[in-house]
Amino acid sequence: MFPLKKLFLSLVLFLILSNFVNAQKDYLGKWLSPSKKGVVETYMQGNKLFGKLIWVQTERKDIYNKEVSLRNREVKGLNLFSNFTWSDNQWVDGKIYDPEGGSTYSCKMWLSEDKQTLNVRGYIGISIIGRTEKFTRYTK
Repeated sequence: MFPLKKLFLSLVLFLILSNFVNAQKDYLGKWLSPSKKGVVETYMQGNKLFGKLIWVQTERKDIYNKEVSLRNREVKGLNLFSNFTWSDNQWVDGKIYDPEGGSTYSCKMWLSEDKQTLNVRGYIGISIIGRTEKFTRYTK
């Protein structure tokens, strides 16, 4: 009887872990920005989520950056999303860089039910004081 319990518990644990990993993978891919001026590609590095700006409508330098020494870098290729950790079916405790204003904000993100919209909430301090932007899955 004992080996059967062990097998059952192993199976349950496997199913839980595979759902956990699949839910995280739903976030990976290319996302069109709300302004339609850029595409961010999300990727995993270790157990953290990042997002790099891979296409921009108009190439330009990071001229609005608060750090003067960074204003000469290209916006295309920047990591806009960084260091997100997974918790309760969403990515939390990350940072988002806004190249239009040159500021970095605390951030969390979650998917719509159909997994075609990435809700990205940037905030200062607590998430109640913030704004949610909707990125749409980019399939081209």
